[in-house]
Amino acid sequence: LHMYVDGLWVHKDGCKTPADFEALLADITERTGLPISLDGVYRWVVFLPSRVNERVPVPNRYFGVFQDGSIKVRGIECRRRDTPPFIAKTQMTIMEILAKAEDAEHLKEVYPKALAFVHMEMEALRAGRVPLEKLLVSQKLSRELCEYSSPSPAARAVRQLQEDGKVVRPGQRVRFLFTLGKPGVRAWDVPEPPDLRYVDVKRYQTLLKRAVETVLAPIGQSVNGGKDKECPYLFPVKNIKPLGEGGTQQLDVHNLSPDHSFRNAIQGGEH
Repeated sequence: LHMYVDGLWVHKDGCKTPADFEALLADITERTGLPISLDGVYRWVVFLPSRVNERVPVPNRYFGVFQDGSIKVRGIECRRRDTPPFIAKTQMTIMEILAKAEDAEHLKEVYPKALAFVHMEMEALRAGRVPLEKLLVSQKLSRELCEYSSPSPAARAVRQLQEDGKVVRPGQRVRFLFTLGKPGVRAWDVPEPPDLRYVDVKRYQTLLKRAVETVLAPIGQSVNGGKDKECPYLFPVKNIKPLGEGGTQQLDVHNLSPDHSFRNAIQGGEH
């Protein structure tokens, strides 16, 4: 049983349809006097680890797949407004691939497909095939520029806009790219086009890896095998036969290697 503010996650073997939970809902309403509704029945759900103790999953950062194949996501990169569109879409596509698993035991069948997709997107980023607008970061200016002792990336971008005569107030959002050298950002809404040679690809690779690991690392233990037989984040917990057994080659998201190069011309469309 997991509870967070106004949500309950309940697991019982054999319960896979809304009708299986009607008696529980009625009992909760009768005992508490509070109305309660069923959001859905999951095939599987992953509660991400606590930053304090990685062995303890938390209920406010999770992703899961309902019985109808739809995905529910809370508290991860693709839900954040400051995540570049390319990275958010990559993370969401990974979950769409994982969602094809009919239950937790079948994740091992789709996991290699997710890894293959990740390698493809990493190569697209390395090779310069991602349009710059898909790499834009959008952040709020939290205070007046004069109040920053150490300017945030958003504040540095706003300073560039102010030098061009534009006014940005606290609470407004500013779009920028991460770039090499100082000041480390390039405001998107300045007149001069950005110099493609100075896009900080390594920074974007780090952000992409982080988003990939958010969704793949928690289930990788069950799929690839490890010191524990069960993954503490994946529910319902299953003893999944590791992908590496029987001579099958293991795939590991941590094998993704960064590359510093970036083509002068951006090619390709949306991913």
